[in-house]
Amino acid sequence: MTSKVAWLAALTLWAIGLQGQASPFDPATRDTVRPGVICYHHTRYIVVGRRVMEVGSDLFIRPARSGRCDADSLPGDIVVRNHDAEYFLGLRGDLLFIDSGTGPDFRGLIVLDLRTQRRLLQTDYVGDVVAGPDAFTVGVWHGYELTQLAPGCPKTDMIPGVDSLFWVDLRSGSMRFAQRTRCAERQ
Repeated sequence: MTSKVAWLAALTLWAIGLQGQASPFDPATRDTVRPGVICYHHTRYIVVGRRVMEVGSDLFIRPARSGRCDADSLPGDIVVRNHDAEYFLGLRGDLLFIDSGTGPDFRGLIVLDLRTQRRLLQTDYVGDVVAGPDAFTVGVWHGYELTQLAPGCPKTDMIPGVDSLFWVDLRSGSMRFAQRTRCAERQ
């Protein structure tokens, strides 16, 4: 029993350490233009999120030098239309991070390279995107449902699960297992 308690304590301390890490995204200031329209000011870009339908936003990305937070596309904008409840998540250099989905579990992450206007990555994730071990890496948690509790995980009234951390190389979009897991619950 003592080793189980020690393992859970170590896991908790490790998870708290990850939560205390710096943001994986560049700083951006948020400005509500009007209801349903939010403008994010970044050093290189302005991202305007305009809510459409019940969930999700169309995103208009333009150079920061334009200084414009118009709630519609302007000539030269990169336009990302809402398909599956997409939302602005953050920017890192020339990479745009988009969150996709409506539920708390198994959300989608899209990473778009704004220089080439191509998707670098599209994957499922749970929780938050975390800072990686270097400037070219971020971490994403992949969630899994289990039929029974994983060894060492606390009993739950919900569906037992486990999350695995993967490092994402921001130059190539490739992912590799970070050799870290955590206990989880699913709805």
